[in-house]
Amino acid sequence: MDLHGKALYLTYDGLTDPLGQAQILPYLLGLEQQGMGFVIISFEKKEALSEYKHHVLQQIEGRNIQWIPLSYTKKPAVFSTVYDLWRMKRAAKKTLTSAHTIIHCRSYLPMLVAMSLNQGRKVIFDMRGLWADERVDGNLWPQHKLLYRWIYCYFLRKEKEFVHYSDALVSLTHDGIKALSERYGSSILEHKSTVIPCCVDSELFQPENPSLNLKRFLGIPEEGKVLIHVGSVGTWYRLDQELIFFNALSALDPTWYFLILTKDTTAASAIVNSNQSLSSRVIIHSAPHHEVPSFLNMAQASIQFIEPAFSKRASSPVKLGESLAMGVPVISNVGIGDSQALIQEGLAGICINSWDDIPSSVMDFQRMRFDSIAIRTYAIRTLGLEQGIAAYQQVYTKILPND
Repeated sequence: MDLHGKALYLTYDGLTDPLGQAQILPYLLGLEQQGMGFVIISFEKKEALSEYKHHVLQQIEGRNIQWIPLSYTKKPAVFSTVYDLWRMKRAAKKTLTSAHTIIHCRSYLPMLVAMSLNQGRKVIFDMRGLWADERVDGNLWPQHKLLYRWIYCYFLRKEKEFVHYSDALVSLTHDGIKALSERYGSSILEHKSTVIPCCVDSELFQPENPSLNLKRFLGIPEEGKVLIHVGSVGTWYRLDQELIFFNALSALDPTWYFLILTKDTTAASAIVNSNQSLSSRVIIHSAPHHEVPSFLNMAQASIQFIEPAFSKRASSPVKLGESLAMGVPVISNVGIGDSQALIQEGLAGICINSWDDIPSSVMDFQRMRFDSIAIRTYAIRTLGLEQGIAAYQQVYTKILPND
């Protein structure tokens, strides 16, 4: 069924960020093809906007999509966010018309704006994760400080309002819905919640013959095997434990190399240098999102260790789907959203139970054989972009007013 109507899409993440290019724009382009029109208000970081603005504009050219990029302000903490939300509300008020029947909010902060200007429109709370708990678990809101304790309590109260107030709720994981049900009861969530994990564009993330030139450029011999880490290395990501895994893997098979593909190259270097790793076979490199498939294409395995915490029940790592779509098995740990279930169901890698299990897990991994074609087929069926667009289409269809 084709969609009809217009939506205001509010996101604190930028369309020019890697996350925006992978997890915002592809869905909206797909929904626009089904007949939905959008006004997108986002916050863009100066460097990313300068580099990728033209790329975003090319994708939305000729589409029923209007983009209002606002400049992201970082400092001073807390007050800059309040200022940004005031600007988002002001921009939304200037843009909203009676034709905009839906307000789609990506995460918690835009929901504050939506609740102040709804006026009878349907609201989608696309929660993404347990945001307030993530800030506490990641020590971004240290609870020994009175201000951050107050902010956390404020957002927990707001989370309850968001859950009740929204017409549709989207979670990245089934375990995230379960966590909300434990807090607020399952009855309020039963008919409004939908699980849509971080999906992957399988056309972009498509295996091809590995590039020997790329290997040579990175200093990896032709016969070298590649373990790859893609993405951030701070806050949640346990690069230190990944290095322990790599050291143990290298001890069994010295043909392995560890490629850390991240924009956080300085932080990655500091972690590598402080962890007594086999640094001669650890390569740190940065690449734009559209080049990530070429690097994954060289890899025999992708490693994604994340510190487990309560908030991680609602997390769906983008790089899980991207790796699996390339047919690359994933080495992960338990306690991260639905990742363990996906990896085990797809016979697509291993999940370790604790950091103490790394030595035995390395030996298990060495013994295992993976079918890259079967992994990719599974990824497209469960995490393909088309599945995500179809799921969002159902959400919109449910709440769009009938003519």
